[in-house]
Order: sequence, then C-alpha cells, then structure tokens
Amino acid sequence: MQYPDFSKGVPRFAMAYQVTVDRKKCNGCEECLEVCTVGLFRMHNGKAALLPGRECMGCQTCVGVCDENAISVTDTRVALSPTCLALLSALDEEEAEKDRQAAC
Repeated sequence: MQYPDFSKGVPRFAMAYQVTVDRKKCNGCEECLEVCTVGLFRMHNGKAALLPGRECMGCQTCVGVCDENAISVTDTRVALSPTCLALLSALDEEEAEKDRQAAC
C-alpha cells in the first residue's frame, strides 16, 4: 500500500459542494455576499463571483436569496454503500469499546 506524501502539508481535497454563478442572470444585488457564512462570494465588474480557496458548506442560503436564480449549488459528495456504512459503524463500535475498557 502506498501512502500519500504529507511532507509538504496535508493535501486539499475537492469541495463537497460545487457553486456556480450565472453571471448573465446576476443583477449585482450583493444579497449572496451578505448571507454567505463562509464568505464565498465577491463582486467583480458589478456581478457576483466566487473567491478562490473558499469552501461551500452546502447551506444553499445564497440560492434562497437570489431572485434571479443565478446561483446553483451541487452536492458532489460520494454516497457510501450500505456495506461501507456497516463497516464504519462496526469500527466506531470497536473504538468505543476500547475507550470503555481503557477508562476502567
């Protein structure tokens, strides 16, 4: 098994949510800037634009305030299979049991 090289820091992973601004529809009202809790938006030439390096949390508040329907948020997370979920649950239970034994 080959492990990732962390000598230059922890690698950044892709955002779980992909935000798109249709600049043709955007009227420049700045509502998305006001409601975004992670500061994902900025104004560029009178229209909303995305700031690089910011990650969307998927709340879709920006979508709700955009009367022009210029913003879309797409969930790009990978769904885990029932088998993977069961294995993760078993690992969590095993870890909890070890913690209980260590506390005794």
